[in-house]
Amino acid sequence: MSFFTIIIPALNEEKYLPLLLSDLAAQTYQDFEVIVVNGNSEDDTVANALEFESKIKITILNTSTRNVSHQRNLGGKKAKSPWLVFMDADNRLPDYYLDGLRYQLAKNKDTDLFTTLIKTPSNETIDIAVQHIINLSLELYQKINKPQGFGAMIGCRKTLFNTIQFNETTTYLEDSTFIDDVVKLGHTYTIFRQPRYVYSLRRFKKEGTIEIIRKGASIQLDFLQGKRNFTDNRYPMLGGTYYEDKPEKGFLYNVNSLQNFFKKASKKQIDHARKLLRLIKIDSD
Repeated sequence: MSFFTIIIPALNEEKYLPLLLSDLAAQTYQDFEVIVVNGNSEDDTVANALEFESKIKITILNTSTRNVSHQRNLGGKKAKSPWLVFMDADNRLPDYYLDGLRYQLAKNKDTDLFTTLIKTPSNETIDIAVQHIINLSLELYQKINKPQGFGAMIGCRKTLFNTIQFNETTTYLEDSTFIDDVVKLGHTYTIFRQPRYVYSLRRFKKEGTIEIIRKGASIQLDFLQGKRNFTDNRYPMLGGTYYEDKPEKGFLYNVNSLQNFFKKASKKQIDHARKLLRLIKIDSD
């Protein structure tokens, strides 16, 4: 039995998935298996994944249901390892990443559920700003007892997953509601500052960084105010082909909608935003 099972939901990820699998094949710690849960892809996602059969222990599960929560749950049920690690197909990993996770779990023995902070793919000013926003937000929400995380990287004990799984009826924020459900049952959620995985900014690049920040702020405010089951289409999961087909809109796309959002925000919401911005400035310094 492997120590980790890496579970990767995939939909038309022929370009990005092989990069992540290459990173996994290069890990300094190799006691893991990979389960790719393919959501009826129309490209060479499966064929490209099968090319790694001689390099890593990999299983392909196919489902006609294109739902990231369903795909994660399907992989989690199949897994046998004591630790499950859910990753997005467009993640990138340093070669010591799994070694780092093993070290952190040995040092933090009470951890039941975890994530790690992120790195961004480049050192461009806007990318580093996004990195600070994401990392500081994760830690801030943890401190105010509103723990959150990204499905791009969530690890949990297999025994825990047998009890609680991802909500398949919500269209997004299934990752944070999963974490919230776990913590409310008294389990320990830990954010590891190291190691860090490379979080893809492909959606930021295609839809505009400001637009994604605006959407994220709106969604987070709803969540903080108690909403849990989202059924609208603000943040659709459309697979790798979606990013290939859309022209890049860049950093400033839809900046007016961000301004309008802040004009309509309550004093409490604005104070919350100011607190985040102060923390970002401190972290950047």
